[in-house]
Amino acid sequence: MTDPEILRAFVAVIPPEDVLDRLERFVARLRLLALFKWTTRKQWHITLRFLGEAPKAKVEVFANALEKMEMGMREPFNVRLSRAGGFPKSAQSRALWLGGDGGNEDLTALAGRVERIAVASGFPPEMKKYTPHLTLARLREAAPLPLGLAEALAEAPTLTWRCEGFFLVKSELTPEGAVYTPLRLYRRANA
Repeated sequence: MTDPEILRAFVAVIPPEDVLDRLERFVARLRLLALFKWTTRKQWHITLRFLGEAPKAKVEVFANALEKMEMGMREPFNVRLSRAGGFPKSAQSRALWLGGDGGNEDLTALAGRVERIAVASGFPPEMKKYTPHLTLARLREAAPLPLGLAEALAEAPTLTWRCEGFFLVKSELTPEGAVYTPLRLYRRANA
């Protein structure tokens, strides 16, 4: 049983529906090539900052501080995901991802601003370097990619959209996988 006063949350950019449609067609082909734990359409996002489990009151302080940041947000920017790979490296992967070659600087800058607010709100600093990506699949332990899958990943579609905001998202772990529920949308008033 989970504590109702504790919230597991993160901040993320969620692609629009038309991008999710294209991504869904690509991932459907990949699923036929390997029995990995594939993420679902409702789970696809680019994390800006994972908060982990925290008291709801602390998350609320953070969420309200993000609203102040929202007023000073830069203009919307383009995000472009066009290359697939694996963590920790493509040859021996524990996670498959789709990464960007456009909008990375803007995503990284936005993540940096969210990070500063998280730390000011009492969250410990993130120790890993920020790398914008969208997770496609996870493996229990690192393994080489099947040849057909590696070839299919090399043919990843280019997905582009205008990022006009980001979300605070609740994450609930269930036996069927994580369930993500957007709690708040942050965007410029004129976006």
